[in-house]
Amino acid sequence: MTHPRIGIAVTTVGRWNDLRELLGDLSRQTRPPQAVAIAHHDPGAAGELDALVQSFADTLAISTVVSPRGISNGRNAAAALLGDDVDWLYFPNDTSRIDDDFLERVGRHTTPETTACAVQLVDSEGARNMLPAPGSPVTRRNVWGAIEPATLFNRQAFERVGRFNPALGSGADTPWQAGEGTDLLLRMSLLDAFAIEWIPDIEVRAHTEFSHLTPKERRRKIRFYGRGSGYVYRSWDYPAWDKFRHVFGAALAPLLKRDKFRPRDGLALMVGRAEGVLGRVAGGNRDHRAVVR
Repeated sequence: MTHPRIGIAVTTVGRWNDLRELLGDLSRQTRPPQAVAIAHHDPGAAGELDALVQSFADTLAISTVVSPRGISNGRNAAAALLGDDVDWLYFPNDTSRIDDDFLERVGRHTTPETTACAVQLVDSEGARNMLPAPGSPVTRRNVWGAIEPATLFNRQAFERVGRFNPALGSGADTPWQAGEGTDLLLRMSLLDAFAIEWIPDIEVRAHTEFSHLTPKERRRKIRFYGRGSGYVYRSWDYPAWDKFRHVFGAALAPLLKRDKFRPRDGLALMVGRAEGVLGRVAGGNRDHRAVVR
């Protein structure tokens, strides 16, 4: 089988050491990527990024672009750099880590009959996403099992549905700081012949989501991410019962995932999800960033 042309589209906020480690993983792939594109948001940091890119010039074809803030803007800009030179797009975070045979193994699943391939995302607290059984068709419930840093997308399908929605995702200029990948997949699922592969035996390693933050920072990030997922439930007109489960199920998070959520985190998550489902944010703070540092 001809190995697919996989393009890597990364957006970074200047985590140069983490990005260096990711590029190191990509440079050691047994099946190298076709190309790598990096989007960043600070023109003043171009020198640092150029130096980093140059250090991998012998092993990776890397291009860079300055994009507006927001992870969706960055991913779209990086994907545009890759263009039709690639068949598939992979959007790791700048903190993602992959094994040396990752692209070779996942590439076996990126067939012409497939639209998306979702693998397992793990961190020090365990699995981050719940993947359905292999062969399961996508539904509005199990679509949440696919997470962008652990999912590959057919490039033509990605372009056909209009790419990531810049109004969703971390850093967006809206309150809806998550849900961009789920929204993208839901739009893809409306395409003729859409098909997704669930691949639990391939992993992407991630940093923990909240454990490195102060309690106040944790609750802010959890609430703002909850807003984004709740807004997807609203914008995709999920049934009332599903919205109810999504909002009030958040209160159980500290009981079901004790290693990840602390007692007050469940309330923050529930409030955020309710704000998203209602499409209305409590309070007058216009700073929508999930993480402020």
